[in-house]
Amino acid sequence: MEATAQRKIIHAIRKTPELQDAFQVPLLALPTFLILILTLTGFAISTSFYLAGELNVMPLMLINSAIIFFSFTPLHEATHRSFSRVMWLNDLLGTLSAQLILPGFNTSLYRFLHITHHQRTGESQSDPDERFISAPLFNRVLNWAFLDVLWTRYYLSVWSERPQGERVRFCAGLFFYISVFVVGFSSSYALEFLCAFVVPMFLGRIILVYLFAYIHHVQGVEQRSDPIGATGMIDTHAVNRFLLLGQSRHLIHHLYPGLPWYRYDQVWDVARKGIPASKIKWGGLLGRISTN
Repeated sequence: MEATAQRKIIHAIRKTPELQDAFQVPLLALPTFLILILTLTGFAISTSFYLAGELNVMPLMLINSAIIFFSFTPLHEATHRSFSRVMWLNDLLGTLSAQLILPGFNTSLYRFLHITHHQRTGESQSDPDERFISAPLFNRVLNWAFLDVLWTRYYLSVWSERPQGERVRFCAGLFFYISVFVVGFSSSYALEFLCAFVVPMFLGRIILVYLFAYIHHVQGVEQRSDPIGATGMIDTHAVNRFLLLGQSRHLIHHLYPGLPWYRYDQVWDVARKGIPASKIKWGGLLGRISTN
C-alpha cells in the first residue's frame, strides 16, 4: 500500500466523530502530572532511605532505575505539547521531569530532537534515534545508556541550522549537566551519588530505549514511505500496557504524536477497524517486532 493511501486512512481515523474528544489537550493532564509527582517524590524517598541506612544498595538501584524510566513520560508528553494546553506550564513541567534522566535538558531542546525522529523515522542519516536500532549489539546498548552523547553529537552536526536562543540553552544545559557530575563525584558522597543516581540513570535509560524504541521500530523501514509499516505494536495485556505507559501501542503514537499516552487504547479500538491487518506489525517484549 502506497504512503498516500496510508495517510488517507490515518486522516480518516483522526476525523472519526467518536474520537474528537480524545485529541483534546487538557488544561493539565492529571495522569501525566501524577507520574511526575510520584517519580520525583519516589526518588527523594528512596534516596533518603538509602542515605539513612534503611535501604540496601541493590534495592535502591532497582527502585531508582524504575523511577527514572517512568520519569521520561512527562517529558515526552510535554515534548508533544500533550501535558498542558498552557504552553509555558507544559514546557516547565517537561523540563522539570527531564532532570532525572537528562540533567540540564529542557523541553524545547528535546522537542527538536524527538520531533525530528518522528519526521524522519528509519532514515539512517537524519533520524537522531536511528543508532538505537541499527548499531551492533554492544554499541547499541552503549547508545541506549549514553543517549545524551548520541543526541549531543547529532545536535552538533546541525549546529549551524539551529536558532541562536536554542544553542544558548543547549550550552547552558550542557554546562549544568557536566557540573552535576563534577560536583557529585568530587564530593564526599561520591559513592552515594554513583549508587543512587548515576547507575540507576544509565539502567533507566537502557530500559527506556529498549521498551520505547528498539522493540517497536523496523530497521530500514522509513516512515516517510511507509507511515504504518515503520512502527509496530506490542501484544500485551492491560497490566503490561500500563507499565509501558501506553507505548505498547507505539504505532498509535507515531500516527498521532500529539495524542496523550493514556488515550492510545481508545484510538486503537477505532483504528484497528480501519487499518488493514496486513499492515500492522506485531511483536512482544522480548526482541524486535516481526517484519512480516
